[in-house]
Amino acid sequence: MLRGIDTAASGMIALQRRQNALTNNLANVETPGFKQDSSPLRSFPEMLLERIRQSEISGDAPKIGTLSMGVYNQETLPLFSQGSLVNSNMPFDVAINDQALPPILENEEYIKPAAFFAVQTADGSFQFTRNGRFSVNEIGQLMTSSGDLVLGKNGRPISDQELTSGNVSIQNNGDIIVNPDDPARARTVASLGIMVVNNPNQLVKKDNGLYELEGAAPAMLAQTLPAGMQLHHKMIEQSNVDTSQTITEMMTNIRLYEANQKVLQAYDKTLEQLNTIGRV
Repeated sequence: MLRGIDTAASGMIALQRRQNALTNNLANVETPGFKQDSSPLRSFPEMLLERIRQSEISGDAPKIGTLSMGVYNQETLPLFSQGSLVNSNMPFDVAINDQALPPILENEEYIKPAAFFAVQTADGSFQFTRNGRFSVNEIGQLMTSSGDLVLGKNGRPISDQELTSGNVSIQNNGDIIVNPDDPARARTVASLGIMVVNNPNQLVKKDNGLYELEGAAPAMLAQTLPAGMQLHHKMIEQSNVDTSQTITEMMTNIRLYEANQKVLQAYDKTLEQLNTIGRV
């Protein structure tokens, strides 16, 4: 009976964590470049009972059978599917379209690569983002909405005083051109640093929509964009959260949580009745 309580309790804990992930997805449905998190549930392995059966010496020993020990959240994984692109008409907004990148065979499994903008955070670390809503500060540094410095393909922060004018054009290959309408003054000040990650599942999710990859360095930035990928100026990639599906999953999650709660209540009543047995 106590094992049944543990099983129901583990289900409630796992469902609560899954609900937290769904709630976070729904809260970021309007965040540019946000990638929704999946929170798959896994059952605990039945290792103990397997070892008991394997250690049986006599063939006449009774078979114990299998016993489920509940479920748990294995991990929370971002889904890097392409979000919809929308016009923003803002001079420094850029969207990545990597939907046509071909999958790569890795460990006998085809994995879809993903591309990211490279940024430098306040502590100097090298990280990535899909949020292309950029702006320029008073000294001409290109920055993300959270204040991180956007890197060029040379691995250094993009900075030019003429960027403060807002008269820029960002090409499909990432080149940033100031004064594009004046041939005499037009020049390329930098090119956006793009990181193509062959296996996005290796990324570690950080705050503010940032990701980190162990061993990644600015020298690994793409010098030319791979085939099947391009950038879109004055556009923003929306989050890939499906609102209706997320709400449906949240409602289903609540029903499952309530079902486990009723199981615990039933066990509690049974234990209460057992405590009265033998009393005079």
